[in-house]
Amino acid sequence: MSKRIFGVIMLITMAVVVGIIIWGIRQPEKLDANLPLPQSNVEQTDIVYYFGQECSHCKKIEQFIKDNQIDQRVIFAKKEVWHNSANNEELQGRVRECSLDPEKVGVPFLFARGKCYIGEIDVENFFKKEAGIE
Repeated sequence: MSKRIFGVIMLITMAVVVGIIIWGIRQPEKLDANLPLPQSNVEQTDIVYYFGQECSHCKKIEQFIKDNQIDQRVIFAKKEVWHNSANNEELQGRVRECSLDPEKVGVPFLFARGKCYIGEIDVENFFKKEAGIE
């Protein structure tokens, strides 16, 4: 085999190897089922607002957030709990953290810095204070 053919074969082989390495680097990591899921920056906030999609009180809070641009003044995560069982389980964990009876707690619900705020008035008052609009 001539040196020229050998060189071409080596060049093609190296290109394929580099291509496979680049492809592998760009692939998403497979998550170990035993490890917690990574969180986005928004979800790492210490303020989480739990709501139900059809909840009339939650719709009032949503309008308050929109009218007062709360989401531009306060960093918080929003999690729907009526149609998302994982979010509902998380909410139940927060309720237990605050030593509340899960049977007596609904939405809107806010968990902020280790404290629980339940109901339209408490949640709105928290956001007013946090956004500096009181």
